[in-house]
Amino acid sequence: MRTRARERVDQLHNQGVTDAQLYLDDPDDGIGGGGSIFLLLDEPEVYGLPPDPVVTTRDLPHMWRNAGLAAMTLAASAVVSFLGRRR
Repeated sequence: MRTRARERVDQLHNQGVTDAQLYLDDPDDGIGGGGSIFLLLDEPEVYGLPPDPVVTTRDLPHMWRNAGLAAMTLAASAVVSFLGRRR
């Protein structure tokens, strides 16, 4: 299927449609290639697609670490505020 799509892009380029491109065909892009590929006749933004797609879940470990740090800071602040009140 990918070979056929690439051949179609080559045909379109030969016919003068220089903006023709395959979207999500590159396995080295931000999402490791897509489950489907799309033949676009213009830039991805025209179709409401991101130019450089990324998998947002790749940032989950960093987000969880920040959430844990925020929770510990909040808990420590609560403990300090109660201890300060007691004295």
